[in-house]
Amino acid sequence: MSTVLKRFILPVIVILWVFPGSVSAQNDDLYTFDAGDFSKKTWEWQGELKTTITSRSLNSDSVLYPIKFTSDEPDQAIDLNFQLSFESRWDWDWSRLFVSVEGNIQRSDLDDADDESSMLREGYWQFSGLDPHSIEIGKRLLRWGKGYAFNPVAFLERSKNPEDPEASREGLWVFQGVWIPGEVLFFDNSSLSLVYLPIRDDFNDDYAASVIEGDEWGLKLYVLAGTTDMDLYLVKRHDSTEMDWGFDFASNITSNFEAHGEYARIISEGSEEQKILVGTRYLTENDITWILEGYHDSSGLTKEDSQALLESVRAGSITAAGKLMSISRQGKMLNRNYAYIKASIKEPFNWLYVTPSTAWLINMDDSSINTTIQLTYTPVNNWDYQTSWQHMAGGSVTQFGENIVQDRIVMEMAYSF
Repeated sequence: MSTVLKRFILPVIVILWVFPGSVSAQNDDLYTFDAGDFSKKTWEWQGELKTTITSRSLNSDSVLYPIKFTSDEPDQAIDLNFQLSFESRWDWDWSRLFVSVEGNIQRSDLDDADDESSMLREGYWQFSGLDPHSIEIGKRLLRWGKGYAFNPVAFLERSKNPEDPEASREGLWVFQGVWIPGEVLFFDNSSLSLVYLPIRDDFNDDYAASVIEGDEWGLKLYVLAGTTDMDLYLVKRHDSTEMDWGFDFASNITSNFEAHGEYARIISEGSEEQKILVGTRYLTENDITWILEGYHDSSGLTKEDSQALLESVRAGSITAAGKLMSISRQGKMLNRNYAYIKASIKEPFNWLYVTPSTAWLINMDDSSINTTIQLTYTPVNNWDYQTSWQHMAGGSVTQFGENIVQDRIVMEMAYSF
């Protein structure tokens, strides 16, 4: 660990302090603006270039280590990633076009970890001639739900990663129609969305691995009553005679206290699954933002079942290893009950442009913990520096105790243009 500190943390600290002149220049421009920046433009775009250095300490005692690595692999790996992302929007009187693309180049100490990839995150056309109603077609991230770390009602999209809830996600190819009647009965606002998601060889083929061809339909009803947002979701799967359904809510109890929740009932291969999320966001008087969420998934394994699975993998069972890897690839949590806690404070002790935070992802069934400590520094416009340390802790045959990566240090520098 000391080698990693010398190699990466010290240079980053030096880099973070080489911009004092730029900070002063930024302060000089705080009260100046160009009126043209606020006028509506037909074409707008923005991009980001991000460099990330990651040091991973591998857990050679993990049950997955012999499956992923050979005995001569190092117990520590350094990854270098370059990411270029670009967003563009064309806005006409009758329609809009939005495109978001991303390219990545990764180099690693591990032979099979080198990678080069590119993808269309989102790319959809929106017909707005019927404003406020609209019709959309293309690759779209629907962003259903109110949860921060978990998203039970994300029926027709890729789930969030609780280890990195703010990471960008790739959309799916959909057709969506949105009707906004506004005030209805005692509701201050309302809307109705109809979504069609086709599964074909060239469309959304990685959305449901077990489905070769199918049609998914979704209906979302949104209402606003006072300071409370509510959504009702209905989803018709191609292979089910019943409908998945769910709802969510978010309410501002006071100006600094918000509560939210989600519920989803999913019919899968004749069995019924229930997912529940309850959470809150609270801002204290000394500017500490707390996010607390509890999550339950009835399809997850019990403590006894997950321990038996991990012990079978350790004993060399190929079937058990395949099941464990499948759960990981699907982005599902291993067990049933989890808690997520995050605390962040902006500019503590008058440290300008600094935001430290700590997050805990806790497996409530086996008591293992995933802890992330993060420091964000934004000294000048368009530049963002971020350092984080992630640590997995837990006993034998627990989710995070058996994680193949025990510690992860990440240094990230991003420039927006």
